[in-house]
Amino acid sequence: MVHLFTKVAAVATLAIGLLSSTADAIGSSAQYTGTICKNYVDYEVWLPPNTTVATIEAMLVAQGADKASQMPVVCAEPLMEYMCSIAYPRVQAVAGTQNEFDVKFACASTCQKTYEQCAMLLTVFEMEAAIPNCNAPIPESTKYASPAGINFQSDGNCNALTSLGGAGNSLSNITAECDAPFVTDPLYPAGTANPSYCMYGCCLPCPAQYHLYREGALETGFTITNYARAVSMVLSFLLVLTYLVLDDKRSHPSALILFFAIGVFLFSVVIIFPLIDTKSMQCADLITPSTQHNNLKCGIQGAILVFASVATCAWCTALILNLHFHTVWNSAWFSNKYGLLHVICWGYACIITGVAVGMGHIQWDFATLCLVSQDKASEIFFYPMAAMIFPAFLVHIATFFHIARISTMAGADSETMSRSTLSAGAAAAISHRRHVMMAIRIQWRAALMAICAMVSVTFYWLFYFIQLRKINPTTLSKNIVLFVFCLKKGTPHNECADNLAPFLPPYGLMIAAEFVVSSIGTIIFIVFFKTALVREWADKLSSLGYLLSGKRKQKKEQDQFFVI
Repeated sequence: MVHLFTKVAAVATLAIGLLSSTADAIGSSAQYTGTICKNYVDYEVWLPPNTTVATIEAMLVAQGADKASQMPVVCAEPLMEYMCSIAYPRVQAVAGTQNEFDVKFACASTCQKTYEQCAMLLTVFEMEAAIPNCNAPIPESTKYASPAGINFQSDGNCNALTSLGGAGNSLSNITAECDAPFVTDPLYPAGTANPSYCMYGCCLPCPAQYHLYREGALETGFTITNYARAVSMVLSFLLVLTYLVLDDKRSHPSALILFFAIGVFLFSVVIIFPLIDTKSMQCADLITPSTQHNNLKCGIQGAILVFASVATCAWCTALILNLHFHTVWNSAWFSNKYGLLHVICWGYACIITGVAVGMGHIQWDFATLCLVSQDKASEIFFYPMAAMIFPAFLVHIATFFHIARISTMAGADSETMSRSTLSAGAAAAISHRRHVMMAIRIQWRAALMAICAMVSVTFYWLFYFIQLRKINPTTLSKNIVLFVFCLKKGTPHNECADNLAPFLPPYGLMIAAEFVVSSIGTIIFIVFFKTALVREWADKLSSLGYLLSGKRKQKKEQDQFFVI
């Protein structure tokens, strides 16, 4: 509050004479005749020296006050209160005196509220100059109260403004107008249904990412990856059934392929959940994404996916090590260690799954399946798998270097020489080369599958680690405001989505990452389901049909008759 007498400057107050007859008067009082602050100013205003209402109105436009109507009401209201209270200090006559007036300047509380509600929006709308600095003097006040200017004033002694619409137009009764695809926040303005996906009274409906890309793009892309995983589920089940039913497929080393295929089948079978109802897996309600805490189906599906992923990598590692031992060291060490393998592979998967579920980090983040949350995915999920996959990959490389070296040596030496003409060492070397060549002919499928699995996991991890963080709500908040502003201007959704695209994971890369891991079952089926298995199935079914027809019993009775 400032007493208006003749021109006197002090530390905390400014004395200003408003009498038109005073030669050294600072400023003057006037009726407000502008339009920008007409909903907030209904009092006699104080004007600095050589300043008119028209001058101040032009300054407000330059500062972006005309853009406030385009902003969400939760910012527009305090911003206009702040700008108008600064631009037009209030003139009040001092009771019981003549020609003595008080000037009330902007409130510190108005400044602070505007900063909290509008700082981010003002940056988005390129109005950084209008962002309040509540610890500095009131803008422009140093021009008429140099050198310190006027500070923001305490409540009760300041120019507190409210909308002239009264209680019916107060912020608490304003319903946010949300442009599609946004929906109204049901708890606004008292609170928010979800701070991650709601701002200024409007919310991105779940699944949020679907609405930030071109219309229908992610629905189409993830529908394709869902069907790819469904095909993988069917084919991996056929492979599991093959290795369970056919003779000699449950013994070493085919048993390693069997357990690897079981892991891949479990990895693929989770697609049943979103195929039944995709949105119920992704979303707990209209706005909130699913977590293990608000959606039991998400928790169950996510736990199965984590378990299957780790188990698949564990059995893939076992395949690689078995190939290495058999090829390089001519050792069948794994053949009688299946009890230990089960404990390690399934047990390790159980431990990782237990940690993820126990820490409560199973949730939906993107695509159609629940997994470990982005902020903990590396520590809980990817690093434990990397601890197996990357050392196994190095072992795999060493195995192929050994194979390449032996192949080169085999080409240089004559394999047609009689054993009797060779020394014991040379004969042993040739024997080892033949063993290596035989091993690679037998196990090249396992080797190829191991490479495919490692490439798939690594590609998905890199996408998850580098690109997926872009759709974190905290990271995207500023750009989502831009998206809202774009829609507010009446721009088509797809055009606004194109403007937002540089700040999101590339659409093609997102679909490719999901498609790669969704196709693992199909890949292992193509690699392992050879023509010989078809013949074995035909023989198995033929034998089964022969048995069920009763002909085997008739033949046995006939044989017994002839024996007699």
